[in-house]
Amino acid sequence: MGLCWTGACASKSTDIGGIALVEGSTHRELDPNEVAREGAASVAVVTTDMSRGLAFVVDPAGYLITSRHVIEDSSHVESVTFPGLNPPRSYSAVKVVYIDPQRDLALLHVDAGGPLPSLSLGTDSADPVETYLKAADRVLLLARAQDAKDAEETFIAHTGSVNDLQVFNPALGDGAFVGLSNDVREGQSGGPVLDRFGRAVGVVTWTWRHRVGGYAIPIDEATRMLLERPQLELASQQEARATVRATKFVDAVYAGHLDQARRMLSPTYARGIRSQTMDAITAQVAGRGSEAVGFFFAALEDLVAELGEGRETQQMENFREMVLRTGTPEFRESLGVGDTVGSELVISFFFELGKTYMSARYHGEQDPEEAIETAINRLRTLDAARTFAFAALSSTLGEEPVEITKVDVIPGVYAPQAVITLKTPSRRSGLVMQMRMEWGDWYIAQVQTLGSD
Repeated sequence: MGLCWTGACASKSTDIGGIALVEGSTHRELDPNEVAREGAASVAVVTTDMSRGLAFVVDPAGYLITSRHVIEDSSHVESVTFPGLNPPRSYSAVKVVYIDPQRDLALLHVDAGGPLPSLSLGTDSADPVETYLKAADRVLLLARAQDAKDAEETFIAHTGSVNDLQVFNPALGDGAFVGLSNDVREGQSGGPVLDRFGRAVGVVTWTWRHRVGGYAIPIDEATRMLLERPQLELASQQEARATVRATKFVDAVYAGHLDQARRMLSPTYARGIRSQTMDAITAQVAGRGSEAVGFFFAALEDLVAELGEGRETQQMENFREMVLRTGTPEFRESLGVGDTVGSELVISFFFELGKTYMSARYHGEQDPEEAIETAINRLRTLDAARTFAFAALSSTLGEEPVEITKVDVIPGVYAPQAVITLKTPSRRSGLVMQMRMEWGDWYIAQVQTLGSD
């Protein structure tokens, strides 16, 4: 079978941006044990400084697909380990090649010093899911044993079938998900959904907390990710892409598409702003600010108690008004931060904390202690960090739309940067927007008044 270590050897292959994908054959069905045994060689355990998940090789040159949420909240990937190889192999030099800004998908690369066993796919193009997968099709997932103590312990198989080809959950991403009957557990995110021919037909992405089953992104969405991934090897490509990204960011800000704008903020910059804000606030929570935080949670409990059918809209409006009051000088003084933390950052902190707490109490049916833990975990996510970062730079941008007048790319082997000069008709001094190359694309890192530190 050569490099196609699953039973579904290739019928055709396609190169997309330097990634060689193989579309598997449907000539021979495999026994579930055979699918699990042969497929396991291509599946890796991804360990970050925050959590663990799975990934799988799609190109023998060391390219792997995983879920975005497996890695985006971490500072770095510690290792990628292949328990199914004999002997198991582990790699610590892991590059995050690209993270999809819309889908829960990411592309990793490891330099293995030689070809790795790879999985063939249900499709190597953007064909719709119904062309390679059907409702009620038998599928198989791989998972680490529940009592596994390290990444090198082997996988166990979870068999099941496709429940639904079209499941939508806008909170978790655009497009449809595939519903599965398989037992999906924590730690399986990013792993492949294997069909009866041994092909990867999906990427495990989310599950219900108290239900059996889960959901996957169709594998054609991974192909679309690779098709949309920008090519940035040349300086001209970098400058053109920086111009496009800066324009899209500015347009999104002034059109009020704030979620789109937030996704374009640099992960490094966002985490830095979040860390500074949380350090300043949490330093006061155990002392002077404890009473203010206690009043805030008591007010949240009052809102939760009044939630019910037909009252969600009014209560969310009450919640927004309550959060806005946390930015007043009086509340910041009672919190103990005074003017050391800007009002927009204090508001961002309590917005993310309170929104998650209320959802955990009402929708998740968690008790107050569990809900507080859930809310604190939310603050550790990149999505929350970008809320802080957007609050920090939006005041500098102002309300008057800006015009891009110049784009300068500063080359660098490891970290190219771009400087975007902005101007508005009424300002004497212009603005400078700095961009960083992270995760295979340009991200906005900071906005400053021209000539400021």
